[in-house]
Amino acid sequence: MSYTLDTWLHHVNRRIPRRLVAFERRCGETIWSGWRSAEFPEAGSTLLLLHGTGGARHSWTPVLEQLDPSIGVLVPDLSGHGATRCFGHSRHGLNDIAAELIELLRAEGLARLDLVAGHSAGAALALTLALGRPAGLQIQALLGIAPSLVPPPAMYTLMLGPLLAPLIGSDLSVNATAALARSTGLVDRLLDSTASVIDPEQREAYRLLFGDTGHVRGAIQFMAATDLPGLLARLPQLPTQTIATGFLVADDDPWIPAKALMPILSDRLPGAAIERMRGGHMLPEAAPQRVAAAIESLIARARANGIGT
Repeated sequence: MSYTLDTWLHHVNRRIPRRLVAFERRCGETIWSGWRSAEFPEAGSTLLLLHGTGGARHSWTPVLEQLDPSIGVLVPDLSGHGATRCFGHSRHGLNDIAAELIELLRAEGLARLDLVAGHSAGAALALTLALGRPAGLQIQALLGIAPSLVPPPAMYTLMLGPLLAPLIGSDLSVNATAALARSTGLVDRLLDSTASVIDPEQREAYRLLFGDTGHVRGAIQFMAATDLPGLLARLPQLPTQTIATGFLVADDDPWIPAKALMPILSDRLPGAAIERMRGGHMLPEAAPQRVAAAIESLIARARANGIGT
């Protein structure tokens, strides 16, 4: 583990909620790292939290501080991100990570998730997980927060994407990006561009994390491998009759503009509940009370409607 990553872990673990513990578990070619409840409740609710591209477990800290402590949670660093390490592979597409998550959930003994919440690209991953309908795993509800479901321009997808993907994942670009993150205000400018108010401790966590070349490489590989058009084509197949589905959409999100996102949600997932708000793209950190309330409300709605019972 690099010195930068070790420093990041020390920084974020100082703020870990008391009911959670850090974990590390190997599943195949992936050694997962993150936070989890010390014990998952047998009769209570269990929640899986999936961060977005470039994030990690700490991205959920403000929400975890607001969440009902009786809810069991699993908060992994996704493949290639944070302290989760991948050996023998660099496959970080949505289907790849979803398959790895299923192995992690089985290893953790979780056959039922009351809710999967994903932020940004984590929402796309949550949808991919639910669409796969994995055997032995029951998902009651799904919450997408500022979901990255707005595709890039068709010209990029069809012509430039295949050419740029090998270049942006090169060692030269990864090392240069990490060096810039360590020595310039690059990360602060990136966070400012989200139009979200993020507290100083969270900002420092991102500065430290983006100084690690492994994390930068994982984030770039995730972006390059994500097949968003393929996911959008599958969205109407989501079994909304058995999975309560909701979305939090920020009207002032410059990264995922509501004007472009709303028609996609209305067309592909017409039965989903949508709550519109303000707070920029980083809603789990800018509006953690609202996000925690939405999680608890959707879990309650799924139970009231008899979903999964």
